[in-house]
Amino acid sequence: MMFLRMVVQQARHRWAVTLLLCLAMTALVSLYVYLDNSRRFTNRSMQLIMKNMGHNLLILPKEADPVSTYLCTDTQVVFPESFCDRMSARLELAARYYAAVLQWRVPVGGSLVIATGIRPVHRRDETAEKSHLVPAVPVGCVRLGSAAARLLGAQAGEDVRVCERAFRVAAIAEPLGTLDDYRVYMPLSEAQALLGETGKINAILAFLCLHGKSLHDVTAYQQAAMNRLFPGFKVISRSRIAQGRYMARRTTQVYLMYLFGIVLVITVVIIVVTGLQEVSERRQEVGMLLAMGAGYTYIVGMYVLKLLVLALIGSGVGFAVGSVLSRELLSPVLQVQTSAVRILWSRLPPTALMACAVAVAAAFLPIMVLVRMDPKAILTEE
Repeated sequence: MMFLRMVVQQARHRWAVTLLLCLAMTALVSLYVYLDNSRRFTNRSMQLIMKNMGHNLLILPKEADPVSTYLCTDTQVVFPESFCDRMSARLELAARYYAAVLQWRVPVGGSLVIATGIRPVHRRDETAEKSHLVPAVPVGCVRLGSAAARLLGAQAGEDVRVCERAFRVAAIAEPLGTLDDYRVYMPLSEAQALLGETGKINAILAFLCLHGKSLHDVTAYQQAAMNRLFPGFKVISRSRIAQGRYMARRTTQVYLMYLFGIVLVITVVIIVVTGLQEVSERRQEVGMLLAMGAGYTYIVGMYVLKLLVLALIGSGVGFAVGSVLSRELLSPVLQVQTSAVRILWSRLPPTALMACAVAVAAAFLPIMVLVRMDPKAILTEE
C-alpha cells in the first residue's frame, strides 16, 4: 500500500507533467485507432470500388483465341461448364467471384447486341459481407446494357424478344462506355438451351484478390497454381483493374503508416523530455529514498507503474475517441455497402498493449539516468 500511495502522491504533486503524459498517450492512441480503422475500412471501400469495374481475369482454354472472345466471333471455343465449378472449389487459387459465360451475337434492327448467358459461381469460403460481382439473372428474365436497351426499345418491367423467345426485362444497367453496354444478360441455362450447347461455355471470368502480398507475387502464384491444377487453361489478366486495386490499397497503407510514425516519434519525444525533467527535479527525493534503503528497483518500479497506468488510461480514452471519430468521419465518405464502419472492440487489447510498450520503451533513457544517480553525491549537494 505504501508503494501505491507514493505513486499516487508523485502523480498528484507533478500533476502538470502527469496530465501532459496522459494527453500525449491519449492523442497517440486516438490517432492510431483512427488510422487503423481508416486503413481497414478504406481498403474495404477500395475493394468495392474496384469490384465495380468488373472482373480482372479471363480464363480460357489454351487453344482459344482471346480476340475471338473479346469480339464475340463465331470461332469461339466451347468447353464444359463444369470447369468453372471445379476452379471455384480449389481454395488454393487466388481468384474469386467466378462467372461462367456463354455469348453470341444477335442482330437487332441493323445492329448487333451480345446475348450473354451468365452464371455466378461462389467459392465456399466467401462471406455474405461482400456480394458477387455478377448478380444472378432471374429465370425468364434478362438484364440489359444501356445500348442494348436502346436498340431493343425496352424498359425495365417490359417484355422483349431475343432469338424468338420472350423475356421480361429485370433491370437496365447504367451506361459504362464499354462493350458491356451492348450485352443482353440471361440465365446461363437458358442461353445454353437457345444455342443448343447444354453444359457448355466459352469463357470464365474471375477476380484476383489475395491479401498480404504484392501484385507481382499474387499474379505469379495464381499462374503457377493454374498451371499445376488446370494445365489446359490460360489466364489473361486485365492488368489495369488489378493494378488500380493494388496501388489504391498500397497508397493508403503507406500514407497512413508514415503519418502514424510521425506522431509516434513526437509522442516518444514528449515522454522522454518530460521523464528527464521529472528525474532531474526529483533528485532530492530519489537520494533520500536510496539512503533509506529503498533500492533502485523500488524507485524505477514507481516510475514505470505510473507510466503504465497513464498508458492504460490514455489507451482507453484514446480508443474511444479514435473509434468514434473514425465512425463519424468515415461513414459518410467510404463506399461500404455491406458492413458499416463501426467500433472494433476486439482491437482494444492490442491497442492497450501497444500504448504500454511505447510508454516503457520511451522511458528507457529517463530510467537509465535515474539508476545512475549517486545518493551520496545528491545528499552532499543538498
